Amino acid sequence: MSNKVLNLNGVNAAPDGYESSESQSLLGSVSIRMLPTPTGETSILGAMFILVNACIGAGLLNFPFAYQAAGGITISIILQSVLVGLIMATLLILALCSDVRQSTSYQGVVQEMCGPIGRLACELCIIAYCFGTCITFFIIIGDQTDGIISYIVKGDEEVKDWYLDRRFTITCWGLLIVLPLCIPKKVDFLKYPGSVGVLASLYICAVVIINYFAWKHTPSEDLVTEPSSWTQVFVAVPTICFGFQCHVSVVPVYSSLYNRSVKRFARVVIPGLFISFTAYTLAGIFGSLTFGSNVCSDILVSYHRREVTVMIARFMALANMLTTYPILHFCGRLAVDTMLQSIMKKTDEEWRFRERRRRVIETLTWFMLSLLLALFIPDIGVVISVIGGLGAVFIFVFPGLCLVQFVLQHSAASPRKRWFLIAFGTFLLALGVFIFSESFILAIMNDVSGQGKNIC
Repeated sequence: MSNKVLNLNGVNAAPDGYESSESQSLLGSVSIRMLPTPTGETSILGAMFILVNACIGAGLLNFPFAYQAAGGITISIILQSVLVGLIMATLLILALCSDVRQSTSYQGVVQEMCGPIGRLACELCIIAYCFGTCITFFIIIGDQTDGIISYIVKGDEEVKDWYLDRRFTITCWGLLIVLPLCIPKKVDFLKYPGSVGVLASLYICAVVIINYFAWKHTPSEDLVTEPSSWTQVFVAVPTICFGFQCHVSVVPVYSSLYNRSVKRFARVVIPGLFISFTAYTLAGIFGSLTFGSNVCSDILVSYHRREVTVMIARFMALANMLTTYPILHFCGRLAVDTMLQSIMKKTDEEWRFRERRRRVIETLTWFMLSLLLALFIPDIGVVISVIGGLGAVFIFVFPGLCLVQFVLQHSAASPRKRWFLIAFGTFLLALGVFIFSESFILAIMNDVSGQGKNIC
């Protein structure tokens, strides 16, 4: 992509030293000015791998349960296909809007399009989402540790010793491994083990498929084939949003793309989402066929047999969660830190004063709160139903707002095209608000009534 940025003021006159011209974009002709653009070094293949790494993760464990809770495989795949199509569009919208001022972060795009209030709201959502995801990771750590202990020590018998209790083992993992990895100022050293998460997730998907054929059993009498009501379909929406939420990571990926352009980025997004869609769909289908409505919210917990392949999957999931928690914590802590700096109106030099003490306090507070909540929430489905709805804010709400602002301020497309794009942006905004509200209310109702859960 040429070194061009859209003229924010819509003025054709260029500042001294810059060349003003007209260019065509996906939205029509726009007024642009020449600016130096950082040259990215990431190839299309490398960017696609990063995108898949951001998509496929802990949500894979919950897809079979979501498929059954939503009313069966067919309706879930249809719903998932529609949402993934919209997700693909919003990823390209973020890439397009990031070109306004060559933004390199999700918050930066929101600030350029929606102002400082929009950035503050975005940072609050990032903090809540990262915090909820960290709680999910602790719960998954407990799930896999229980299965590993049962396999090694007690077989299929119930674990009763206090030192093998779930709450004790989660606390030990947290204090001995997770907390020390969260304390450092940077977590660059975790980017390599963190990339193993894709292989771990694909292996878990393979285990689900292999065990279905190995067991040669389909619980047709327990398999849900259709929803009991139209509202039941929306139970799967938070899990789908949680699984495909890669939007916070996608702007840095686009900014690092070699010779970046929206057209080249489409070659990253389409195959990346297709790979993620395939993995999630296969896990949802074969997990549902294997256990039917008796599937647990964490698919690996459903395997009570002493299967070696399942034990390996549990070890891989455990290692993945232990190394991914610090990365999510770092993103959340950074959002907390920048938000506090903005609220207190401190310069960068002033904010560096006592940075270490502030970082330790923020880390300990984050760690202790997420650990305590995880100890008393035994089901990842409870947390995913909430943060999955919050993921819809990143997927639909902010991109919808950015698209509307982009068209109003920067596009010189025809009136009919402008109205269509504004209507589409408004639709995305309304859809995101609906999904978030519906998921949050449904999670509260299910928690109060005790329905919609299968803790195992």
